[in-house]
Amino acid sequence: MTESALLRLLHLADSALPVGSTAHSFGLETLAEEAVVVPANLESFLRGYLEEAGVLEGNYVRRAWNGQSPQSLSEELSARKAARTARDASLKLGHRFAELVNGMVGFALIPNSLHYCIAFGCAGKAFEIPADTVVIAYLHQSIAGLVSAAQRLMPLGQTAAARLLWNLKPAMIQASHVEEVSCFNPYLELASMRHGSLETRLFIS
Repeated sequence: MTESALLRLLHLADSALPVGSTAHSFGLETLAEEAVVVPANLESFLRGYLEEAGVLEGNYVRRAWNGQSPQSLSEELSARKAARTARDASLKLGHRFAELVNGMVGFALIPNSLHYCIAFGCAGKAFEIPADTVVIAYLHQSIAGLVSAAQRLMPLGQTAAARLLWNLKPAMIQASHVEEVSCFNPYLELASMRHGSLETRLFIS
């Protein structure tokens, strides 16, 4: 990978990228409110997330990088996301990510109606970043976003958060290489569906 491609990847995978990801918890807020997910079991929860949702989205990153129709992939992934709030959040993030990238390069490089993971895969391919690296980077920023959300939802200090993210790196690598996708994550989907019923909410989803 060239130095230019590396810098572009670091830019695109930065958790501070202004696409709105900090406004979404993808059901984690519900589980934290119900005390189902707490600091003591957060790492285990995120490992399970990587094994299911991480494997699923990583697969779509790779398929988009491989040149499959991004619109068809996005329709397929929408059908796999049962919770409307999580589905809409993924599409909104993809739209904002595409707008940002297109604005930076000055032309329509990526369609703006894709799920986030698919738009990320398309960008990785366009900037000639190796597929394996793109998938791992996407998974890392996804988990980093959930850890950041957890810090706002529960008593999780900076050191504990950093250690948790460090410990999960092998699981990210493992998830990035799974080719057979059979995602079954009803617990988080149901939590996303219940999110709108919370009396007070920090996140949109």
